[in-house]
Amino acid sequence: MSDFWDAASAIATTAATGVALWLAVHEVRMRRKDETDRQVAQARLVVSVIDANRGEVVNHSSEPLLELRIIRADADVDGQPVAVRWSEDDQRVFHNVSAGQARHLELREQGWGPLLDPVHGYEVGTDEGIAPVNATNQRLTIQFLDADGLWWQRVGLQSPTRVLGEPALPAPNPE
Repeated sequence: MSDFWDAASAIATTAATGVALWLAVHEVRMRRKDETDRQVAQARLVVSVIDANRGEVVNHSSEPLLELRIIRADADVDGQPVAVRWSEDDQRVFHNVSAGQARHLELREQGWGPLLDPVHGYEVGTDEGIAPVNATNQRLTIQFLDADGLWWQRVGLQSPTRVLGEPALPAPNPE
C-alpha cells in the first residue's frame, strides 16, 4: 500500500510542478504582451495618409513626437511599388510634433506615359498625376521617436513596428 501512495504522491508533485511552471511562463508572456501594448499605444495613434497631392502625418496621441521623419512616398502598380515625387523645398524631418498636430508633404505631379483606354487599348491622353492612374495603396513611410524615446516605423496604415538600431534618413527624391 505504501508503494501506491509513494507513486500517487510523485505523480501529484510532478503535476503541481508542471502547473506552477505553466502559470509562471503564462504570467511572463502576459507581462511582455502588456508591456508591448503599452509601448505601441502612442505609435498606433500616429497616422499618415495621401490625399490628392498632399501627404499628411497626424499625431492623434496625447503625447508629443520628439522627432518625425517622412522617409518616402509610394504606391503600388500591378503589385510593384512605384516611387512618388515630392516638392524639393518641403521639410521632411520635424522635431517636437505636439499632440493633435499634423505635418504635410506636397507631392508633385509627373507624367507616367500614355493613358490607354482600358477597353480598346488606344491612347486617350497622357497619364499625369502623383502616381499612375492604375496605382493603388498610396502611402507614406514614416519613422518617429515617441515620448518614451522609442523609434517606430509605420508604412501607410499598417501596424507600427519598432525600429531597432539607427532610424533611416529620408530617401532622396526619385528620378
